[in-house]
Amino acid sequence: MKKRLVSLLLIMTLILGVVFSLSVNTAAAQLFGDVDSDDEVTIIDVTFIQRSLAGVILLDDAAKTRGDVDADDELTILDATLIQRYVAGVIDAFPAGKELPTEAPTIAPTEAPTEAPTEAPTQAPTEPEDVITKVKNNIPIYFTNNKNWSKVNAYLFNSETSAQLKAWPGTQMTNYTTNSLGEKVYSMTVDVTKYDRVIFNNGTDQTTNLPVTKASSGYFVDPLSKNKAYSGKYIGGLYPYGQSGEGTIKTVSFTYPDGNYKKDVYVWLPEGYNANDKNKKYSVLYMCDGQNLFGQATTLSGYEWECDESVLSLMQNGGDGVIVVGIACGNTDARRNHELTPNLGQLAPIVSGDTSYQNGGGKAFSDFVTDTVIPYVEQNYNVNSIRGIAGSSSGGIEAFYIGMENMDKFRYVGALSPAFILYNKSVWDTYLNTKDFSGDVPRIYFYCGNSTQDQLEQALYTNATAMEGWMKTHGYPADKMITKTDDEAIHNEGFWALYFPEMLSWCMDL
Repeated sequence: MKKRLVSLLLIMTLILGVVFSLSVNTAAAQLFGDVDSDDEVTIIDVTFIQRSLAGVILLDDAAKTRGDVDADDELTILDATLIQRYVAGVIDAFPAGKELPTEAPTIAPTEAPTEAPTEAPTQAPTEPEDVITKVKNNIPIYFTNNKNWSKVNAYLFNSETSAQLKAWPGTQMTNYTTNSLGEKVYSMTVDVTKYDRVIFNNGTDQTTNLPVTKASSGYFVDPLSKNKAYSGKYIGGLYPYGQSGEGTIKTVSFTYPDGNYKKDVYVWLPEGYNANDKNKKYSVLYMCDGQNLFGQATTLSGYEWECDESVLSLMQNGGDGVIVVGIACGNTDARRNHELTPNLGQLAPIVSGDTSYQNGGGKAFSDFVTDTVIPYVEQNYNVNSIRGIAGSSSGGIEAFYIGMENMDKFRYVGALSPAFILYNKSVWDTYLNTKDFSGDVPRIYFYCGNSTQDQLEQALYTNATAMEGWMKTHGYPADKMITKTDDEAIHNEGFWALYFPEMLSWCMDL
């Protein structure tokens, strides 16, 4: 065994051209290279070393010992290189050995090779891209029977293929438990790769179509749906089943340069966020109309986006937490119209007479997000490099514009009921023709309702659903876009809340 160990050491020193010592600090038996102590050696361990050397994070002595795979009593970029080569399969062992023994070995170092190696690393390894945790496909869903139906059915189908799990009225759900209000809670498991829509019903009364996603868990009949106003159907509501915490909201105000007034920014932190845990990083979703995202008290319509509920549901299903940052709109309709309208050219005749849209201040809002809000968030919270931008209506066109102007800064874009109607196709073609879509571009989720009971949503529908095709003609990759519609949906936060989980799931490629 000793001869084999010495032979292995000689081979490794010839490859790397460095003299290694097997003398290490006394420690409990753990894997060398396992810096984050998860019992695996992965590219994440490389990232921890790189960030430690850059002064971004601090590692304790035990983590440094595990990362010291060349056993030179220092944590250096060479250790990161060795771990990276180990993960890639270039080498199958470290000079320091597989495990940290309980007693330090006494083998002396070998002599350095007399000839220089034929190959050596030519540059420091690049930092790996931050990744999003994949979520299981089979998701448990729960329906709270707050209408006291005698039975509850779940009619599951696929909105793209029309495939159905079972013919109407669907699968009768099982009574799972009774909640503290005395309401029965029903449950079942859904494969969200096969079915993405559900209608809860008792055979007669029913909800509208509701998305089923990896960021969905609990459903109920929305209390604001006092009657069956939408094609004789109840509006559904969402909640994070089994989640007791709600996360926390921090509010900060900045002077908005275009108008010189105070603008509120709301930072929602998911349950479990720990400011002292620098190793736990979160992706961030930036959103327009921040006053409508987290609570009904400040909304314009009485409804909210329920962003916190959706993120907590995602976490319930095994996904990562997401920090949601909402930027409040202007405090008047005219100011909001100005701030959230990018100035792309001649306005469409439908709004040309409204001066609040003319000479739009969308670029100033975009600059405010990228130059003020993002730096503040990244300096004060534990975040990674994954960013999204989203909004609805005027916020939808502005979020799209911000994403296109900053494709290097955002991983995904959500444009719900976007006001693309502000410009005709010729103006959009001129704008899109200025963009280079040949590189790495964000994923984009388009959505719009089409209810006959809402003239505004119907007016937005044409351009909102045409944008994906327009983008393709200008070279945007088809697999980076999706368009979803709902013929029962109107123009308000209640319906955007229903599609927010689907936007989040698709954009994050869960």
